[in-house]
Amino acid sequence: MSHPDSGRSGNEDSPVTQNIEPDALTRKRMAPTVNDAWRTGSPNLGLLPTDKVPLIGRDAEMTRLARLLTQSDQHGGVLLVGPSGVGKTRLATDTLAALAVTHRVVRIMATWPGQDLPYGSLSPTRLPRAGQGPVDLPATELLGALRQVGSSRTSTLLFMDDVHLLDPATAALVLELARQRVARLLVTLNAESPSTGAVTALWKDDHLRRMELGPLDAAATRRLATAMLGAPLARGAASWLARLSDGNPLLLRELARAASEQDLFRHSPAGWTLTDRVPLSVPLRELIARNVGHLDLAARDALELVVLAEPAPLPVLDELVPPEVLLGLETQELIRVDTMSSEVTSARLFHPLIGHVIRHSLPALRRRSHLRAWVSAYTSWSAGSAVDTLRVTGWRLDANDPVSESELLEAARYATDAHDLLSASRFTAAAWQHHPNTRTACAHALALIAVADFDSAIAVVDAAEAADGFPSQDLLAVRAREALLQGHFRRAEQIIAHLTGSQGRLFAGMASYLQGKFDRTLRLCGPLSDDHGEEHQLEAAIFQMAALLHAGRPNDALTLYEQVTLDRKSNSSAFHADSLDEMYAATLADLGRLAEAIDLLSCAYDRAITDRRIRIDAQRGLALGIVLFERGRPRQALDLFSLHPSYQVGWQQWHDRARVWATAATALLGRASEPALPPATDSFFLISHRIAQAWVAYLGGDRDRAAELLLLAAGTGRAQGAHADVALAVHEMARLGLAECARPYWDAPVQGFYLQARLDYARALATADIKLMRRTADAFTRAGAEVYAAEAYAEMAQMYRRVAQVRAATAAALQAKALASRCEGARTPALLLLDSVEILSPRERELVLLVSQGLSDKEIAERLTLSVRTVGNHFYRIYRKLGVANRRELQRAAFSVSQDSQL
Repeated sequence: MSHPDSGRSGNEDSPVTQNIEPDALTRKRMAPTVNDAWRTGSPNLGLLPTDKVPLIGRDAEMTRLARLLTQSDQHGGVLLVGPSGVGKTRLATDTLAALAVTHRVVRIMATWPGQDLPYGSLSPTRLPRAGQGPVDLPATELLGALRQVGSSRTSTLLFMDDVHLLDPATAALVLELARQRVARLLVTLNAESPSTGAVTALWKDDHLRRMELGPLDAAATRRLATAMLGAPLARGAASWLARLSDGNPLLLRELARAASEQDLFRHSPAGWTLTDRVPLSVPLRELIARNVGHLDLAARDALELVVLAEPAPLPVLDELVPPEVLLGLETQELIRVDTMSSEVTSARLFHPLIGHVIRHSLPALRRRSHLRAWVSAYTSWSAGSAVDTLRVTGWRLDANDPVSESELLEAARYATDAHDLLSASRFTAAAWQHHPNTRTACAHALALIAVADFDSAIAVVDAAEAADGFPSQDLLAVRAREALLQGHFRRAEQIIAHLTGSQGRLFAGMASYLQGKFDRTLRLCGPLSDDHGEEHQLEAAIFQMAALLHAGRPNDALTLYEQVTLDRKSNSSAFHADSLDEMYAATLADLGRLAEAIDLLSCAYDRAITDRRIRIDAQRGLALGIVLFERGRPRQALDLFSLHPSYQVGWQQWHDRARVWATAATALLGRASEPALPPATDSFFLISHRIAQAWVAYLGGDRDRAAELLLLAAGTGRAQGAHADVALAVHEMARLGLAECARPYWDAPVQGFYLQARLDYARALATADIKLMRRTADAFTRAGAEVYAAEAYAEMAQMYRRVAQVRAATAAALQAKALASRCEGARTPALLLLDSVEILSPRERELVLLVSQGLSDKEIAERLTLSVRTVGNHFYRIYRKLGVANRRELQRAAFSVSQDSQL
């Protein structure tokens, strides 16, 4: 059977795909390079000078160091100890610069080993005054200068960097200074370098207090990476650099420099991203060579074995490497042993960058020999688990050894279960190349669709059909899936008409869901998800859960989830199996358990980012962003909705959905979205699309258009049986001052207190029911929907003012402000009323929101089709009601909530 050659692709972190350069599929996902961004006017990305980068992640250490240097105790100062590049000098100099306001600070420039210190050279150099700032002083002038210290010794700070480089005579002098307490000393020592007896005595004999400085934590390293480059990095790029550098600022700087010089950064709306290549440079190789260059052949072999199999199970490694060699590598801090479980321990590299350098410099034949050694030892030891199968199959492919069709497809299934889609594509490509048939063609085409390489997938299907002479049901199903995920519903339905049995019903149900026909989805997928022996049970259940959520039935969705997870192991490789946990999180959210949903999705998203799982990262991020939006975190959500070529799902409807939610998040911040929304089409997020359109219209001053869109959304939701979507539309009507319009939809049948609260909010506003509004506010607070709760308390305050209950109004307003302060600057009509002393009309609310966008009277008049005079009259009444004197005070009042939240 003829078919295109399949190339390798993979994540360099994965043991299955080590040392694999990005293939055409990976390159296709890359955005314009730094140079392209420069030509198109985007900001160029360059490394900032060290003195322009702030000290990050060392606040606690800086506070402790300053306290140790200034407190009176039995110690003569501090010995700051840490590995090379960890930032000892920077921490010391920044701390001393802060102390120089009240202390004399002198930096002693150390002599190099082998130089003689002329003790008799007494220099007339004067010590600096307090507040003058640190002064550099040659060590030869030290003794003469110290004669000036006298009674001010406790206010004089002497700093000596890299004390391990001192010759014995100078080291002895420093020790004597510490003994005599001539001044407070701050000395830095490289923990990786040998030191003389005098230097060791500084801390051993308790003359200086020893303070250890370790690597930065992951979060601080990510912030430092962004600061070094002077431009925002996408989360994945920052995490990747942090992981490679392992918290070492020097390595991080060299990695960022290498990536910039090698043009590995890509510009995107969400920040700069990195390609899959590891940035390596001569300085980086030299830094690594210091640790591995001295190794003999046996130690080098052992280290290479660990690199290729990390994490390397210790029982297997013991068969390949003499124990004294492993002990030597551990002693030199090149490897460390971690406990994977109660039974198995593994060897890992002490620093991840060492592995990348060795992996990229390993000769091909040597690499193949090591891999075959691993396969031989591992096969006899392993229990045949999914992880074992993945590793052994990957090693055999890398060694160019033959692998059977069943082994390749089993490995691909395991890789899919682990969300390693690139490895799954690699295994299926090998299966299709070496064992061409319909089964391997379907497997490879589905793997390609999973990473949105639709053209290559269809090319594989075409080749398989040409060889067979007819389209099989499985190949037709692949074509149907490709058409559905690209939103080509007419073509998909033509193909689905030729599918038979449960497969035909599943795809018909999928097509119905993606087009927003939820009742039909439930009818088609329900029987399949109830059949525990059904091949398509899991995928049918996922689409049924999604339809149940739109239908306002989260309790039923939760029951279905609990039922289907019992059978999940038997069919976990269904195409959309990775969406099951997202459906569970969405169910929790609709049940008013937003915090639980965020915790679940945050862990899944962080794991996908850390493991560099393409498509999964963006898919998880989109799901997380939606729940964060409900929570009242529009800025965090907006970052997750900003898809770009190296962070995307790749399926058109998912990208359109992200743009819709990005518009909603932008509107929650009080401004219209750019770029414009995608065209409105029949889809499972059509109601959300119309709600976002309504907000854009409202922010543009077209209140009538906003009402029309929201009524259309509610009507469409009712027609589709999407009662949860009806509740969303009703809630948005109330939020935009159209609660009375929602009256026909107040009684939408929904499950759970959270969805009911969205309906009750509109009812309470329209009927001025304070008790119902209080229950609604409490329900939103209980759910963790803080922006909705803040709005409910703000409206409640207005209701209390209307009936002259001032104390209750004040309490409700304070509660609203407290909640709104956590909502990242959200500005909505209700939140802009918190300081008003009288009730504003819907038109007046609209005007306040437009003022908060910075529009002039003339611009507002044009948007609302009013005269400037009429607008001025409205503002006169608004000033009186809000207790402000002019437009500036009005804008300040309008921004007060968002300003509080930024603090």
